[in-house]
Amino acid sequence: MNTQRYPVRVATLADIAEIVRITNSAYLAESFCIQGARTNEADVLQQMGNGQFLVIDDVQANTGSPALLGSVLWSISGERGYLGMLAVDPQAQGQGLARILIGAVEQRCRAADCRYLELTVINLREELFPFYSAFGFTRASTLPFPAPEKITQPLHLVQMRKVL
Repeated sequence: MNTQRYPVRVATLADIAEIVRITNSAYLAESFCIQGARTNEADVLQQMGNGQFLVIDDVQANTGSPALLGSVLWSISGERGYLGMLAVDPQAQGQGLARILIGAVEQRCRAADCRYLELTVINLREELFPFYSAFGFTRASTLPFPAPEKITQPLHLVQMRKVL
């Protein structure tokens, strides 16, 4: 994967609408068990206060406004880094953009002397466990889903962890 072709940058407030669009599009795969949109502009703005979004621009877009191919949230708490809301525009999936974004988070967490990188996955998204395992993540624990009013069937989160 040519990371020079897809440079990663820190998102700005001007990227919020695109982060919402990409995230909600990518997370439609969870509509079988979670109702409603994955995120909104207020949520992304709040998350920006807790961490940073990293984004990949769509340099081919001629829309006149920012267009993104992918985004990911990362934050740090002590020796633990967190990776969340990883999203790649469905039309750009399969090009290695998730790999680039995960690598960018890992690099930043290592630079901040984190010992671990963690993420959470809905237990019903079985296809994601081998995906994240290929990046070195292993199942660590389970957590309750933070918005039980949005679920349409029993589920929980699986915390996955990678030693850095």
